[in-house]
Amino acid sequence: MVKHLRVDREEKYEILEKWFLKDLEMIDGKEADTDNPYFDMHFHKVYNLEAYSCASKYTFARTLNKLNEMYLKKDLKIVNFDDTYLNDDSIWSSNNRDCLVLMRICFYASNLLCLSLCPLS
Repeated sequence: MVKHLRVDREEKYEILEKWFLKDLEMIDGKEADTDNPYFDMHFHKVYNLEAYSCASKYTFARTLNKLNEMYLKKDLKIVNFDDTYLNDDSIWSSNNRDCLVLMRICFYASNLLCLSLCPLS
């Protein structure tokens, strides 16, 4: 865990705590269906944390999951997260795919517009 400090024009980071990924038992996103930056990390103790945003919370969970898959291959429980945004292979994951997501939304919106303008006979 890092504390961010801004002194004059300099930004500093102070390490407050360190954890090992092998000790992480579960990540609890608390509420999967709301835009909520709060989550819990379960080690031998439960740590209540707040991310900068909901998107950064999901990015953090995806990163931990990838690190776990690459190095530990253990069963890491990730609960109360929306699987659509959590899985990296999903179209909606925002790992530099924002343009693709925007294109898909525009495509659906244009289809809805065309359908709404079609006369019913």
